Parts: sequence; C-alpha cells; structure tokens
Amino acid sequence: MKKWIFSIIVLPIIALVLAPVSVQAAVNMESIYEYGGYILNVYDVQDQEPEAPSLFRTTANLNLRQAPSTEAERIATINRGRIVNVLDMRDGEWFAVLVDGHVGYMYAAFLVEVVDAEDAEVVLTAINGNVERLHWSDARQLTTIGTPLTIVDVRTGITWQVASFSNGNHADVEPITAADTAAMLQAWGGRWCWTPRPVHVIVGDRVLAASMNGMPHAGWTNRNNNMNGHICLHFYGSRTHNGNRSHERDHQNAVNEAFNAGI
Repeated sequence: MKKWIFSIIVLPIIALVLAPVSVQAAVNMESIYEYGGYILNVYDVQDQEPEAPSLFRTTANLNLRQAPSTEAERIATINRGRIVNVLDMRDGEWFAVLVDGHVGYMYAAFLVEVVDAEDAEVVLTAINGNVERLHWSDARQLTTIGTPLTIVDVRTGITWQVASFSNGNHADVEPITAADTAAMLQAWGGRWCWTPRPVHVIVGDRVLAASMNGMPHAGWTNRNNNMNGHICLHFYGSRTHNGNRSHERDHQNAVNEAFNAGI
C-alpha cells in the first residue's frame, strides 16, 4: 500500500519540482554548444553582468579560438581594428568575446578598451608627458631599418645607440659601436640575460616607451660593435617570433613601466 501511494502521489510531485531545473540545464548546455564555447559558463554570460567593459578593439589580426590556448581550434581570424564584445576577462591572459555571431577566445594583450561606444574610436597612442606608448604598427614606421635610435635605460639612465636591421613582429636591433655595446651591457649589470628592461627610444624629437632584452642571439650584420648577435626591441602590441606568450607579457609590462615613468 505504501509503495502504491509513493508511486502514484509522491513521484509525480518530485518530477514536477525537478522538471524546470532539468529543462534549464538542457538549455544551458545547448547554449554552450551553440556558441562553441570551451569554458564559457552560461551563468557567466546569461545570468550575470560581464565583469569587463563591453567593447574592445583589436590592435592586430587576431585568431578567435574555441578555447583559451594557442593550441585550440581556430574559429576565425579577426582583422586589426575590429570591435569585439568582451563577455569575460577573468582569465587575464585570454578574453572571452563575441564577434560576428561567434563566441570564442582572443589573446588579451592585443585588445584595447573602447572608451566611446558612440563612434568606437580608440587612439592606440597614449602620451605621458613627452613619452608616447605607440603601437608597433605605427612605431615601426619611425624605427626604420638603419635609422639610429637612442636608447635610454629607464632604471639607470644609461644611454646607447642601436639601429634596426629587421622589423617583423618587433625590431631586431644592434648596438652601433663597441662603446654602445659596453653601455648596454652596463645597464644589465655586466651580464647578458633575457630579462626585458623598460627603455625610452628617442627617434627625432619623439620619445617612445619600449622594452629591450639583454641577450645577443641569432643573426647580426654589424661586425664592428663587439657583439655577436642582435637584441629584441619591443613596443606596445609587438610580439615575439616564436609565440612565447610569457615573454611577450614581460615585454609589454616593461613597455608600460617605461610609459608610466614619463620623462
């Protein structure tokens, strides 16, 4: 008798109570798969306000990926200058974004916030006193191959000159003279190392925030500067050749330090 009562009366009531939860769970899962999200929690996107400013602009051609990893499947390539809607930025390194009807992940270092949603205008150059944080796409027009660049180490004030022989993902530069090489080595405490340092690059009458590592490596063209190899000079938005994201972040942090130091 008790089993009959439980089956006829209690079970239907339990089913009615749980049904909305099951339906909601199914909707949530459908939403995740529909947008191709990886760890995009539907509650983050639908039930909460985003923890990030909504609109950002791409500062380089960026891959939109299924997951927050360079190994993840590419959904699309989004051109530089496009506006994307940021849904979540808590990962720090990768932002979850909505663009062209797709939800995926973009590398955060190459996204800048849109301040004015009316016209979505973002100036990629910031100015602190006389120091400019100029995007690499623009800085490369000033740091042309062979142009002498005066480098000022922000932390010590030591100066030297370099010239670029290749402007790809960043500037590959060489000290011009042996004295320049000695001054640079002094800035790194007398020992070559990969650790980036904040520097100001003086070209003409402009001062640009930048970052430079202190390890001569790979090819070189100057046989008279007492250094075998070249040095990497990074600007805002520049990238490494091998895709080392950790090293890119270190360079961008040094660029910001150089910018914030002013002059």
